[in-house]
Amino acid sequence: MALAKYLISLTKDEESVAGLLTRDAWAFFNNSVSPRELSLVKEIPLIPRRGTFSITPDEELIQYYLDYAHVYDDELRLLGWEPLRIAQASAGFVRKLEDISGQLRGVSHRSKRMAG
Repeated sequence: MALAKYLISLTKDEESVAGLLTRDAWAFFNNSVSPRELSLVKEIPLIPRRGTFSITPDEELIQYYLDYAHVYDDELRLLGWEPLRIAQASAGFVRKLEDISGQLRGVSHRSKRMAG
């Protein structure tokens, strides 16, 4: 049985941000100690191609993508990207993922602060 997927059309720059997130999601979830997080490894999307990004509607996985989309400023700057281009690419990706999933960036961080 095929799992449901969200399909998102991305610009070339948003696709670059999604690709970096996907690359790092493998390391993040492979190094997790929680069996729940470890089970997400099989749900990590493929690197987006030709402007199409496909992700399983899993709340934890989507939250990872939302919360970490902004961390690639330095890496993209080294590739010659201007700060405005970087900001627009990560914000555009986050906005599209928020729109399709109904989740919001930073929610997991706020929850941890309130619980602690």
